[in-house]
Amino acid sequence: MDTYVRTPDMRIVLVLARLCNRYDKLYCYPSNQTVRELVFRFTGRSMSARTFWRHVGALVRDGWIHRQCRHETNTSGELELHSNMYVLCRRSLTWLRSLGTNLWTHSASAAKSLIVYAMPELAQTLARESYSHEQRRRKPPPKR
Repeated sequence: MDTYVRTPDMRIVLVLARLCNRYDKLYCYPSNQTVRELVFRFTGRSMSARTFWRHVGALVRDGWIHRQCRHETNTSGELELHSNMYVLCRRSLTWLRSLGTNLWTHSASAAKSLIVYAMPELAQTLARESYSHEQRRRKPPPKR
């Protein structure tokens, strides 16, 4: 068993989950370059191709995702290389659900604490908009 990566980078799971969620599936098949670019864009962590594959291997080993090669042989007998298919396992779905629950709990408490400040501002904005039609001068109808 390869233990080069003891704790896999969970940002890869987050990116894969985001891609799966985009198409309402539990699987996706992005290229490794796409996943690495998305990890860099969303989290600022850049990684080499070899590091990426080590972390994906550790995620597969630990039961977070399942990876399936999608290579095929064409009619002339040559190997056609396609991207891997990544399937989110039950462990990752449970972890992602707990992240959402924790985020919802913290954001709901923060929203409740901010409601004291937001309600008067909202009331003023709505009051200004409701009187906006009375403040404008009406234009006369066009002459024919």
